[in-house]
Amino acid sequence: MKLKGRVALVTGSSRGIGAAIARRLAADGAMVVVHANENIDAAKQVVCNIREAGGIAEVVQGDLTTEDVPVAIVREAFAFRKALDILVCNAGGSGGGMLVNVDTDALNKTLALNLRAVMLSTAEFARITESEHGRVVLISSGAAAHPAYGASALSAAKAGAEAFIRSAAQELGSRQITANTVAPGTTKTDRIAGQAWTDKVPAWTALGRLGEPEDIADIVSFVVSDEARWMTGATLPASGGLLTTAANILAQEQRQPPLSE
Repeated sequence: MKLKGRVALVTGSSRGIGAAIARRLAADGAMVVVHANENIDAAKQVVCNIREAGGIAEVVQGDLTTEDVPVAIVREAFAFRKALDILVCNAGGSGGGMLVNVDTDALNKTLALNLRAVMLSTAEFARITESEHGRVVLISSGAAAHPAYGASALSAAKAGAEAFIRSAAQELGSRQITANTVAPGTTKTDRIAGQAWTDKVPAWTALGRLGEPEDIADIVSFVVSDEARWMTGATLPASGGLLTTAANILAQEQRQPPLSE
């Protein structure tokens, strides 16, 4: 129960990696605010799962691509207990498709969800939290650092978000608020379920398998704990040793972006 008494908001936590993070932080003792946009029923189910396991959870809803929502959901999460200790920026999405096909609407949505929402929610978290254990965690992607075939807009947005987190760490350090990034590799979620190229990825991974959402959640659990109090402005690869060059060769062959999750 290393997070007992703390309050955590996890964006995009109705399924996949976000849901696993929400469940893990609740198991660690935190009250968890689960967030969803369209999948509100799935988010409510995550809340039910947490409560059935003896944890504490609430739910908030909002479209993070809308300008005022990132700030609003942070305020709503704070209002439950008049406290907010942890912000996990997990919500994200695929980015725009092939470069020659990118249009303004798709580009704006990708940047809004993967970059602007991270900046606005982190800024509001910094304004309202009074925690002595403040933690901001961005869930990024290998696409931020490596070529992402068919996902150039996502790659740019994730790279920008990582740069933002590094700068935020410098600004927030005097308040003992840490800001770090966890960058998953290819992770077994419903976004990639049934796609043939995933069978090749384990051979290019040092640990010989796809990641599980719980693998990422365990790393986040450490990053938000007191044990990680001396780490800030860092990017932690959570890929099982994925050879990203090989993965992107596969992406080009299959016309799929395996690092976009």
